[in-house]
Amino acid sequence: MRPARVRDYPAAMTRSDTGTLALRGSLLRQTRRGIGMTLASCLYWLGLAAAVAWAGLSPGALVAFFLVATLVVYPLGWALNRACRGDLLARGHPLAPLVRVLGLTQALGWPTLGLIVVQAPWLLAFALAALLGTHFLPYAWLYRSPSYALLGTGSVLLAALLQWRWPAQANLAIPLAMAACYALATLGVAGENRRDARAGWPHSAPPC
Repeated sequence: MRPARVRDYPAAMTRSDTGTLALRGSLLRQTRRGIGMTLASCLYWLGLAAAVAWAGLSPGALVAFFLVATLVVYPLGWALNRACRGDLLARGHPLAPLVRVLGLTQALGWPTLGLIVVQAPWLLAFALAALLGTHFLPYAWLYRSPSYALLGTGSVLLAALLQWRWPAQANLAIPLAMAACYALATLGVAGENRRDARAGWPHSAPPC
């Protein structure tokens, strides 16, 4: 077997890129870009705003909210995604392990939030916005979604601005602002899904 030469790589990379594009296309088709989880996250932010408005920054109330809301939001996101004819876990898809690893990285941030609830509750909303917002950036590439790219950058910058300019009101203002951002992202992703469905899900391998 002859050794690979430098000029051989562009063709190999083109074949690889085409295959990756087809896999990503079939993944976003199967998962519907995880739109149900984005909508569930919007409801999660509204719940946090209600909890802060009702109980303030009481650590006990915040811990109770996180325990209940975290147990509810993932099943709710899965159910909403099913309602949109998507499989959030991408079962059987070659890229399913990547989807699950990306989901796990978000879960690994929860211990940090637990410490913030106890030691610095005034930073809770900003920390949560940063954790959840940056989580969408890999999905922006994976699902070819400008809406997720805007959500991942815009929500974090907006939360930082609110925390910097109005720290006393940030723990209520940030959840309300994030709920609006996630609602807009949900509408944007719905539009992307409709566009691709009308086009026959271009760049898509056969569904899994």
